[in-house]
Amino acid sequence: MINQQIGPREDYNNLQINISKPSNTAKRFTVQMHITGWRYFDPAEFRFKSAELLALSADPNTYGQALGKAFFSEQCIGDPYSETLAAIQARGDGLRVQLILDSPELQELHWERIFHPIAGAWQPVGSTAVTPFSRFIRPQQWDRPTAITTRPLRILVVIASPANLESDFQLHPIAAEERLKLHTMFDQIPDLATTYLESGTANPPTLNAIRQHLADGYHLVHFLCHGAHTSAGIGLFLEDPDGQVDPVEQNRLISAFKVLKTPPVFCFLAACESAKQERHDAFLPLGPSLVGEGGLQAVVAMTGKVGLPLAQQFAGQFYVRLLKHGVVDLAMNEARALVQDDWDWGVPVLFTRLQDNQLIDFPIGKMYERYLSHTDTAFLAVDEVLSNARLEDHGGRLADDLQELVNELSKSHGVQVEVASKFRRTGRDPQNFAQKFEGFYYDFKDYYDNQTWVSENTSCTRIDALKAEILPKLSPLLSPANFSLLEEELNMLSNADADLLRYFNEYISIMNAAVEEIWAALESDNIESAIQIKRDFEAQISPSFQRSKAMFERMSHNIRGVQAA
Repeated sequence: MINQQIGPREDYNNLQINISKPSNTAKRFTVQMHITGWRYFDPAEFRFKSAELLALSADPNTYGQALGKAFFSEQCIGDPYSETLAAIQARGDGLRVQLILDSPELQELHWERIFHPIAGAWQPVGSTAVTPFSRFIRPQQWDRPTAITTRPLRILVVIASPANLESDFQLHPIAAEERLKLHTMFDQIPDLATTYLESGTANPPTLNAIRQHLADGYHLVHFLCHGAHTSAGIGLFLEDPDGQVDPVEQNRLISAFKVLKTPPVFCFLAACESAKQERHDAFLPLGPSLVGEGGLQAVVAMTGKVGLPLAQQFAGQFYVRLLKHGVVDLAMNEARALVQDDWDWGVPVLFTRLQDNQLIDFPIGKMYERYLSHTDTAFLAVDEVLSNARLEDHGGRLADDLQELVNELSKSHGVQVEVASKFRRTGRDPQNFAQKFEGFYYDFKDYYDNQTWVSENTSCTRIDALKAEILPKLSPLLSPANFSLLEEELNMLSNADADLLRYFNEYISIMNAAVEEIWAALESDNIESAIQIKRDFEAQISPSFQRSKAMFERMSHNIRGVQAA
């Protein structure tokens, strides 16, 4: 069984806070707080005074503390929130905070500035790794795509500065310096393949050009342009074929993403430095719409004016951290922390429909995508068998056969889980990390250098034999469609030795590179850097392991049910 504690940095508990307005007559809102898979808390009432908060808008710290002291008061959710945070931190875990805002006036508040009580002081929620923060958008349908494991990630960068911005709209063109710095930032980030649609080039940022490029398949999209409230609604100032402003309203933009078979997973809406404040605000409603209707998994919308150096510093840190661990809300908090002393960290707003916010996966995920996902499909077909087997006299014998099948399949995880568990048990305490890691380092290097893992038995041969024994018994218990599906999956699984060894070879080689990087940091007495490298790698191996754990627990539970019947 996969170790429950395998995961990235801290393991995060999901706290969703739903704020709704039961009446249109007062500034009174209902707050419902719950932790996924654990507990629902009693509803609370939240009141705020818009005029007082508006008067504090120019000072992010004062605004954030005023909002936080109202929201986390004893009269609202202060006590249950503080107790929950303390309990989770006592376990060494983090708390993923997701707001569900059911009223437009709630969306307009600067929630990203909010402070909360932690360790005896008031601190920003949105700029610490302990409390990744986002606004959660309920998806219209759950069609989460397969996690991205390919590298490099393809990003489409749209830089729109139409010729008549200044003459017709009193907006300054995007400066050449701003464009150059954006190019430099993206071109220096490893694992990104960047395509530009840019004003004044042979590839202009028209809506048709965006449609054509998106159809070729991109993972990420980054806009640098002006936004506006137009007569047709909220939109972006892109270009028409003549290089003039094309105010692309919200519906047209969403349609460009919605028609795609595989839309990008992420979009970054960056406002120009010269835009007026009210035009920055136009980006805010686009975020929920692109997530809820456009099919994207997450959107960052910049909602306030920011100077060029800080904007580039924030965006650069965000993308670097995202590509390190793939967790979009954590990357946002880490990037905010970098600039919070010099800038309003509430300007970037993250909208997401992912509960775990794992936006991208890593090469180790290929093993799950290309092999272990087939075990999931086989297990779903077996569910029907287990239900029917409970009613059959031979249910126990069949359960024994299925148990052996599960045990054989689980061996494909065993070697990986053992190595990853030892890696994780080195901990992250600066006081003893170097000592713990030294023991792991020498054991791992012996393991890697001797390549003993090459001869590990993946059990594919035994799966092939079990398939021959089990399938005839399953035929009367399965629908024809599920029987064909299970047979197809077992055929694939029983002939996958070469693939499994190739994927594990890639995994163990990547781990070796991380181990060597950590060791080099420790030899330089840079313990903080060594622990950060370890956390980043843990994050990379976490998603596929967590999915595997959940599926194997489900199967083991069902088989125990058959045996007990």
